[in-house]
Amino acid sequence: MKHLLFLVAFFALSTASFSQSMLHDRYTVSGGLLGAVNYSGLRIAGDNPDNIRFGYEFGWSAGAWVNLPIGHALSIEPQVMYSLYDYEDLEADVLLPNGRISYISIPVLLKLHVIDDLAFSVGPQFDILHKLHRVPSPRVKDDFESTSLGLSLGIELFPREVISIYGRYTHGLSDLDARDPGDDLEYYNSNFQFGFKLRLFGDVIPADSDADGIPDKDDACPLVSGLASFQGCPDTDGDGITDADDKCPAIAGISKYDGCPIPDTDKDGVNDEVDKCINVVGVVKYNGCPIPDTDGDTVNDEMDKCPTVAGLAKYDGCPIPDTDKDGVNDENDKCPTVAGLAQFDGCPNPDRDNDGVPDDKDLCPDFKGPASNDGCPIVENAVFNAKMIQFVTGKADLTAKAKNDLKEGAKLINSADFKDFKIEVRGHTDNVGSDESNHKLSHRRADAVVAELIKNGVAASRLTAIGFGEEVPIATNETADGRTLNRRVELRPRQ
Repeated sequence: MKHLLFLVAFFALSTASFSQSMLHDRYTVSGGLLGAVNYSGLRIAGDNPDNIRFGYEFGWSAGAWVNLPIGHALSIEPQVMYSLYDYEDLEADVLLPNGRISYISIPVLLKLHVIDDLAFSVGPQFDILHKLHRVPSPRVKDDFESTSLGLSLGIELFPREVISIYGRYTHGLSDLDARDPGDDLEYYNSNFQFGFKLRLFGDVIPADSDADGIPDKDDACPLVSGLASFQGCPDTDGDGITDADDKCPAIAGISKYDGCPIPDTDKDGVNDEVDKCINVVGVVKYNGCPIPDTDGDTVNDEMDKCPTVAGLAKYDGCPIPDTDKDGVNDENDKCPTVAGLAQFDGCPNPDRDNDGVPDDKDLCPDFKGPASNDGCPIVENAVFNAKMIQFVTGKADLTAKAKNDLKEGAKLINSADFKDFKIEVRGHTDNVGSDESNHKLSHRRADAVVAELIKNGVAASRLTAIGFGEEVPIATNETADGRTLNRRVELRPRQ
C-alpha cells in the first residue's frame, strides 16, 4: 500500500510540473456501462479457534458509471453496479457455508490520471444487500447486514479511451453478520474485480496551449501563438520569416540580414551605410554625428543657455540657481529668496516669538523672554521678585516675609501671564561649606518654596524643585555681597 501511494504521489507531481508549461486535453463529463468478473471470499476476524476460512469464488458485476473531471489529473467517478458474489467455506458450519449473494454496489472513486493511459483510483464502496441465492437453510436475509462499507483501490488502463480495462481490490470494513452480537466471529467481504468500461458519452477538447486555434498535436510551436501558414509558429514582425529563423523577430527586416534591418551600430536611427559617426549616436542633420556640446553637460550647444558651464537640461544647460546666494540651491532651499543656513534648509534660524533667542535655544519658543532666562519671561512684577525670597541663615526655613512674598508669587504664577507655563524652582548657595552640604541645602530650599507655592494654590504638577548648590554662581564668592547674591532661589518658567 505504501509503494502504491508513493507512485501515485510521484506521478501527480510529475503531471503538475509538466502542466506548468503545456496545457492538457480537457475532458467533459463522461459516462457509460461496465462489466466485470468478481473473485471474492469472506475474510474472518475475531476469535476463530476452528480456523474457519473461505476460498475465493468467481461472480460478476454489471452497471453504469459517470466521470466528473476536476482539472486534468483528478476526477470523481461514482458507479452503480449489480454485483453477484459467490462464497464457499472450506472447513466449518459458519454464517454462510456456501452460496451466492447479490448486492447493489456503489463505489465513489477519486481517480488520479497520472498519464493519459493510466489512472489510479481510491474511494469507499457501499454495498446494499439485494438477495440471497442458493443459501442453505436456515440462513435468511435478516442474518446479513443490509448495507456494508468497503475501501476500494484500483488501477485503470486507457481511461480516456472508448473502452478501458480496470482492476481493483475492495477491502470490506463492515461485519456482514447481523445475528447475535455476542458471536466473536466477524465476516468481511474481500473482493478482486477485473473488467472493462464502455464510454457512451463525453468529449475530448484538444489542448491548444498558445490559443492560436491550432491543436498542440499539430502545432510546431505549441507554446507560442502562430499562424496556420507556418504550422502554428509566429512571425511577429510580419516580414515573411518565422521567428525561429528570424534573428530580429520583433523588427521587420530582409532576408539579406536574416530578418534584421540594415545595421545601425550606434542606434541613432541612421544606418551604418549612411552614418559618418558609426560608433557615436548622432542625428540625421549631421549625417549620424552628434550636435556639439562644449561643456559636456549633455545639453547640446544649440539648446544650452550656459554653453561653457556644465548644468542640467531642466535649466536649459545652466546650473541649479541659488537666488538668495546663501549656498543652498533653490531646489533644496525652503526659503529661496531669504539667505539662510544649510542646517535649516536654506532658511534663517527660526525664532517664532521674535524675542531674539532662536527656537533651538529658546525653552519658551512661543513666549518672549530674554536670553539670560533661556528665552522665557521672568517671573516678577511690581510686588514680587524671586530675589525677595529669604531663608533662616543656614537653614531651609522660609522667613515670615518670604512666605508672605510667595503669596504674591503664587498669584503671579496663576495669572494669565504665566498660567500656560510650568515653573522650575532652582535653589542656589554660596561656596561656604562642603559641596555636598550646599547641594542638599539648595535642594531643601527649592522644596520649601515649592511647598509654599502649592500651599498658596499653585498646582503641584506645574512645579519642579532642583538644587544646584554652589555650582551656578552669579557673582564672586570672594566678597560678602557676592555670596549674598549667590544665595538665591530662581523661578524659571518652561513651556
